Amino acid sequence: MTRTVGTLVLIGMLMASAAPLFGAPVVYNPSFEADRYGVRPGYAGGNGGAIVGWSWQGPAGINPCYADTEARRGPFAPFADNGRIPDGRQVAFLQNASTLSQEIGGLTAGKSYVVRYRENARHNQRPTQQPAIEVRLGGQIIVSKHLVPQVEDFESHTLPYHLVESAPFVPPADGAYELVFRSEGTRVAVLLDMVTIIEGDPPAPELHARKD
Repeated sequence: MTRTVGTLVLIGMLMASAAPLFGAPVVYNPSFEADRYGVRPGYAGGNGGAIVGWSWQGPAGINPCYADTEARRGPFAPFADNGRIPDGRQVAFLQNASTLSQEIGGLTAGKSYVVRYRENARHNQRPTQQPAIEVRLGGQIIVSKHLVPQVEDFESHTLPYHLVESAPFVPPADGAYELVFRSEGTRVAVLLDMVTIIEGDPPAPELHARKD
């Protein structure tokens, strides 16, 4: 192999290895479809301890869980008990005081990013009991703590979840930053789906913005 060819191969290898560092930021498993839970009521701790792409603390998990995980038959969803699931067939839930987090790589210093997601609350025939949630990125509050109302009545599944857009986040340096959803409350649960991160601050339809 000549020096020129060897140099080109080396440059190609370096570019390939560096590509993920310069790619657009991606939320892995954004709609919580990668897992198949079969143990009721759907806590991560009772279903292998994993939510693909995410770290969790507290009573968090995924609904529905299934009597037949391969065919996804016999769904059981005590937490996702109202509203139309926004994307796919599954959502994450955070019960009481819990967190769900993920390192988001590929952010570029000086650029502006917003996080969008869908939220709802468990009804559980207690519509006056509502959970609270706060969202941070890189330790910065991007969605202030707020109560999450149920989108509709118990066991009604016609209305969409609330759409939330964060305040802009401008990273001080290139790299990865931790995205954290933190819930609060007693005998309540937040439902989450369709978590995305977008460069810039474009308008969104039917937006329930929380930029305070």
